[in-house]
Amino acid sequence: MAAIMESNADIDEHVLASKTYAKKHRQCMLNSSLTGATGDRGRAMMHGTFESEKMLYAFAPNNVPKPAAWGTYRDEPDKYFYICDFYDMTDDLPNIQKFCAVVAQIHLDSMGKSPANKYGFQITTHLAYVDNDNSWCDSWEEWYARAFKRMLEEEEKSHGPDEELGILTEAIFEKVIPRLLRPLETGGRRILPCLIHSDLWPGNVKPDAVTDEPIIFDSCAFWGHNEGSLPARLHS
Repeated sequence: MAAIMESNADIDEHVLASKTYAKKHRQCMLNSSLTGATGDRGRAMMHGTFESEKMLYAFAPNNVPKPAAWGTYRDEPDKYFYICDFYDMTDDLPNIQKFCAVVAQIHLDSMGKSPANKYGFQITTHLAYVDNDNSWCDSWEEWYARAFKRMLEEEEKSHGPDEELGILTEAIFEKVIPRLLRPLETGGRRILPCLIHSDLWPGNVKPDAVTDEPIIFDSCAFWGHNEGSLPARLHS
């Protein structure tokens, strides 16, 4: 049996617990990339995914699967799940014009609507297994520098210290980031934070098999500069 922590839909817990909900209703599916997450990190991942997708869905209901619920199985209390509306998608790349139009519209519609015009998010989210510190920041420079530092910490944890990278890192934080980002919010200039997916790559954007509309999912949302989604797209 499943224990629903939070839900956007009426879900029969007995049906969900039997793990036939997706097959029977064809309305929801367990996100296979997230099922099996366990422990405190698993709980944080599923909760973060639910909140992230719920926020993104609010601005793009035709292109984001509607979150249904997140929770844990009562017979496996250390295992957590996330469930959302089902879309039959192809494995092709989305139409680039449609895809860019959807992302741009999310940015435009959400711009200036973050709490107190701050950068961050109301809950911890994850890029794969890497947790993001989404604590609210007053400037884009502050948020970006902290997020960059978090990725470097994971790099060092995985591969050990690197002297050359350490030298480059010092220059990035002392010179590059301040020189590039600080002018965006000084001298009378300002940025209106908008909602960012932050993990837009071909694995998280697929065409709807019927309408060919781009379906965007598996977000790691935060409120930030509208170009905050570019690195993932360029990397892909």
